[in-house]
Amino acid sequence: MSRLPIVGCALLVAAALFTGCTRVIVGSMHPVTPGDASTPIPLADLLIGPDRFPERYSATVLDATAVYRVLQDIDGVPAGSAVTPSMCAPPPIAAHDSAAAQGNDSQDASSLIVAVTRPAPPLRARVEQLTECPSFTAVHGPDTSTVTATLLAAPPVDADDSYAVEQTVTAQSGSVRRTLTLVAQIGEGQLRVTWMQDGAPETAPDSQSLDTLFTDAALKVRRAG
Repeated sequence: MSRLPIVGCALLVAAALFTGCTRVIVGSMHPVTPGDASTPIPLADLLIGPDRFPERYSATVLDATAVYRVLQDIDGVPAGSAVTPSMCAPPPIAAHDSAAAQGNDSQDASSLIVAVTRPAPPLRARVEQLTECPSFTAVHGPDTSTVTATLLAAPPVDADDSYAVEQTVTAQSGSVRRTLTLVAQIGEGQLRVTWMQDGAPETAPDSQSLDTLFTDAALKVRRAG
């Protein structure tokens, strides 16, 4: 019978110690380090380096103006275009929320583009839009272009969501731009890796280089983010 008070006291002491520890942890001050969840990783640190591009593509990190341009190239619609049907207009992506690198192959006028955007909306809305808009027109100034889009099987990648789309932009003047883009949603960020070529529609996309770059770029975002 004499043991019961001892046990009760022990429990009270343990509870007091636990409560005290909790207060110390919550109330303690500690410096914020770059690895803390409250400190966003800089966009530049999510972007794969130009040295990771295939050797035939001479690559550089793009400045803000060039990022703004390549985002439009990937979507196939210049900013300010009148799109018909209007529901097919790609969602705008702010250049200041994106970082990009581009590698060019001068032999066949093709390029590889890696773009990382954060924050970015979920991919499902864009997939649904592309499904409903296999073809549409975009008028930009005196130029009118027809954009055709074909959704492909989603690429296998460690991501929250992904899709692949092949697009052809045919201008009234006769010029043709072809793109094959692999897209992944990783947390709040979106990764887009694109093979692009102006003209020469008979040339097959460099899917092997695209796949390798996409896998490496997604791994960089996943590890850094």
